[in-house]
Amino acid sequence: MPILFFCLLSLLILPLDAQAQWGRASPRLDGPAFSTQRPVWPVPPEISARAAVVMDAESGEVLFAQNPHRPLSPASTTKALTALLLLENLDLNAKVAVSHGATRVVPSKLGLEPGERLYVQDLLYGLMLKSGNDAALVAAEAVGGSVTGFSALMNRRARELGARHSRFRNPHGLTQDGHLSTAYDLAQIFRHALRDAVFAELVQTRNAALRVEWGLGADDWRLVRVHNSNRLLENYAGARGGKTGYTRRARLCFVGAAQRGRTRLVVSVLGSSSSARRWADVQNLLEYGFSLRGQPRLRPAATGAEAAALEVVGIGDTPPPME
Repeated sequence: MPILFFCLLSLLILPLDAQAQWGRASPRLDGPAFSTQRPVWPVPPEISARAAVVMDAESGEVLFAQNPHRPLSPASTTKALTALLLLENLDLNAKVAVSHGATRVVPSKLGLEPGERLYVQDLLYGLMLKSGNDAALVAAEAVGGSVTGFSALMNRRARELGARHSRFRNPHGLTQDGHLSTAYDLAQIFRHALRDAVFAELVQTRNAALRVEWGLGADDWRLVRVHNSNRLLENYAGARGGKTGYTRRARLCFVGAAQRGRTRLVVSVLGSSSSARRWADVQNLLEYGFSLRGQPRLRPAATGAEAAALEVVGIGDTPPPME
């Protein structure tokens, strides 16, 4: 009987002891054994633009989109495609002539006169830095024979680049019924254009002096100085160039690129509500895109007032006198 009693007692004690040993060796259950915090993702910025896209320049991946395929007036961001076609079809050292029709266009202008000639390379700087509408018409006539012929080339090339929602009717972007593009299409065009080394250098250039010839004599030429209207080149670390745009219908527009580390992003905005808000939109979108790619934020979110420091009189394109 005593033996049976001790056997029963041992059966009761051993499980309790084992449970105590397991409790000492196992992790506590009254506190978290691992972090339950979710990673904090960047918050997409609120922007004034009607449409915008941030795109990885290498892969084409879209990191931010607001109305990316909404057709809108692109203003002078159109000239990015005009410049690309000029580069793809004419030698930089070729000379092109200025027609009477090319000079009859509203500002902004280089002030070219009928019969003058200039090198294609100089024409490109006048097109992209000064945003010369007369330079755009000279380019269209030199490449496509006419504005109509050049517009057909623009639309064909745009489709080849994946810009399928755009319809280009002119080479300069002045308001015209049916002349429309999208934030996504402009980003696609610009990221492909950046693969051309001359284009990439062109859009980063801040100042240039153009030789415009009016005759065959050694002294029959004049110098035209132009300045880049893209203020990001001076005020945003890593800026890799771009093209501004403005008309009353389009409002403030921009397409361009910036690089941080090995990450290069293309940003396009159409229809920002003011010049200051345009630059705030662009900065905040770039910071958001770089944050998604693991790049450190270099500046706090910009407000319209803070971004006004990027703005100077005459930035972008001179508003045309009439729509």
